[in-house]
Amino acid sequence: MYEMQKIPNILVVGDFMIDHYLWGSCNRISPEAPVQVVDIKNETSKLGGAGNVVLNLLSLGAKVDVSTVLGEDENSQQIVKMLEELKIDIDLIEYEKDRVASKKTRVIAAHQQIIRFDKESKDDISKETEEKIERKIVENIKKYDVILLSDYAKGILTDSLTQKIIKKANENNIFVLVDPKGNDYSKYFGATLLTPNKKEASIATNIDIKDDNTLLEAIKKLKNDVNLKYSLITLSEDGMAIYVDKLTKIPTIAREVYDVTGAGDTVLAALGVGLSLGYDIYKSASFATSAAAVVVAKLGSAVASIEEIVQYEKKANQNRLEEKIFICDNLKNLLSKTEKKIVFTNGC
Repeated sequence: MYEMQKIPNILVVGDFMIDHYLWGSCNRISPEAPVQVVDIKNETSKLGGAGNVVLNLLSLGAKVDVSTVLGEDENSQQIVKMLEELKIDIDLIEYEKDRVASKKTRVIAAHQQIIRFDKESKDDISKETEEKIERKIVENIKKYDVILLSDYAKGILTDSLTQKIIKKANENNIFVLVDPKGNDYSKYFGATLLTPNKKEASIATNIDIKDDNTLLEAIKKLKNDVNLKYSLITLSEDGMAIYVDKLTKIPTIAREVYDVTGAGDTVLAALGVGLSLGYDIYKSASFATSAAAVVVAKLGSAVASIEEIVQYEKKANQNRLEEKIFICDNLKNLLSKTEKKIVFTNGC
């Protein structure tokens, strides 16, 4: 089982944003156009993107620092306020005057997402800002167990900054885990691992993953091309595939899926916590797949706690056939601890 023998100290670098939700009901079609009319009942906002990674880390008991670039706009101010309310140190954040922080607004009706609209900047940060970010990370790097790069392709993790962070982390024997974006993963060269899903890995390797043979081909290509310590591909309801010196699949027990929003953030955070605690890659991956299974059973960007993960795995084990079969000696031992009766039915 999972024991918190220490508090993981983790740095999250990447694109922070706001997940804004408009919750309502829909009972009619607009007379103006063939679109649904949603009657808004409630409105919520929470940290998204790299911020959702932070929320997952906090839920899993980690200590977190953050590094990103924000602007002077209302979205940026709201992100800073949210981080301060979580008691997150904001000293590693830099600012650019004309930058607009990302805000994703989702309209939800009857547990279904109707539409999403975004407001954000996507331009790369300036070289001057990049140098400031790098300097601050280097000054603090020795205190971290793991660095998580949460890349949403909004211009924070430029090719050169990403490579500088990975190089400096490797020099200090610090894990670097990356949630990648795009179809060229060369910017992540030398990272500990990446967390692409099957579709992303197919695009990045130009290999159509349709069975175990093509999965092995793609996962080996990722490891060799990007010089990863561990090669990993997430497989949705089928769990996770890992390649070190052979292909290993980490299964997950399917539960009802309400919303996959943020599941990748949960996987990244849980892998970071697992490796910080000294778990090997396989136990860390099992921990991450269970955390993701907890999250996708919730609506909206969500998080998982250690307690929820443990409870999920207990229930999952109870549903396995082998957990319900006893050899005679084990059955005698079980019956000796209770005064209850055992009965037989043949199902007719």
